[in-house]
Amino acid sequence: MCPPDICPMPAGMARRTFLSELGARFLGAVSGQGCMDNQFLVAFARHPAVRDALGRCYGRADMMLEAGWEQVADGMKAVMRGIGCEVIFSSPATRCRVVAQRIATALGLEIRIDGRLHELDFGRWEGMLWRDVPRTVLDAWARDVEGYTFPDGENARALRARVAEFWDDVVRQRRSCAVVTHGGPLRLLRALARGGVATLPGDAPPMGSVHVMQPRLAHAGHNGCPPA
Repeated sequence: MCPPDICPMPAGMARRTFLSELGARFLGAVSGQGCMDNQFLVAFARHPAVRDALGRCYGRADMMLEAGWEQVADGMKAVMRGIGCEVIFSSPATRCRVVAQRIATALGLEIRIDGRLHELDFGRWEGMLWRDVPRTVLDAWARDVEGYTFPDGENARALRARVAEFWDDVVRQRRSCAVVTHGGPLRLLRALARGGVATLPGDAPPMGSVHVMQPRLAHAGHNGCPPA
């Protein structure tokens, strides 16, 4: 089985069978570890696939989900039930919120819509095809991925700051939970959950995927345990 760090769904396995077993396996994995009083699990979920996304720049743009998203949400629900999820956090974007609401209703869970989980705001670029964005603008972004501010939008530092603030709140609450959000925030959140440095460049998890992690908290003040 996977270590209590990150477990993507393996290809070729029946989705609902795998997801139904995953949470229970994680609970078994962590139950025998010492100093667990303040430990918790987090299910990080990226929204399912959206319509008209091919070649398009979108972050805050409110893209609609493709048909069949309900089945994907039901698979996520099995994981969240299995880890003993107590609350679901969601980006305000429709593509995340409807998924979180469906799961929360089915499981009888509290749902919290949190603006800090929004995707990066591309400002004037929102909804444009990437091929229509001027090359000079793309080059300026490539030269300063963290600091470039999109016209009428934000930069990656602003995204990182709000996501880090959200994560600090999750750590303080120490409740097993789920987070339904976007590729950008998930890159940062998963790095923070590993106890690493949150940076935006890198691969995002696939749309419709869910990964369960036991956060590796950086110091004893977060979890009551001495550092490993």
